[in-house]
Amino acid sequence: MGYYLEDTLTGERLPATISRLSTKEIALLDSSSRFDFEWKRQLQFEIYGLRLEHREEVIGLVSLECQPKNLAIEIKLIANAREHLGAGKRYDRIAGSLIAFACQKSFELKFDGFVYLKPKTSIIRHYRQKYGFSDSGNNLFSDTNNSKHIIRKYYDAANEERTEDH
Repeated sequence: MGYYLEDTLTGERLPATISRLSTKEIALLDSSSRFDFEWKRQLQFEIYGLRLEHREEVIGLVSLECQPKNLAIEIKLIANAREHLGAGKRYDRIAGSLIAFACQKSFELKFDGFVYLKPKTSIIRHYRQKYGFSDSGNNLFSDTNNSKHIIRKYYDAANEERTEDH
């Protein structure tokens, strides 16, 4: 199955995809007011959108910067669409799937799964508790073992392999 979101109303697992967005797609998202932040300010980084499979609507965004000097990927910005925040959200696992994507990308680039971010003070505890990030001064980071754990939790490779066998 790969990435999937969970429908908070039905508990159903819904396949999701993550792909790099074009400048035009980013401009459309900025004009929609569905996301906090102006994503066009992130254009110097790679911006990826998460969608439910076979749907056009982007419901999660992440901007990543490859940092070969640091042997890591920096998550510059990550966000759910406004309608998928808080207690009334329809889909769960959006941010976790985007973080798992960054972790996978770090392994692909031979950075051993190292990913870091500079979170706002108000959500540091959330990243530690929910995603297992560790503190390193001004940054939070995910090391090799934690990134493997995040990928296992948010990327269902076993199910994907079973479907490929049939």
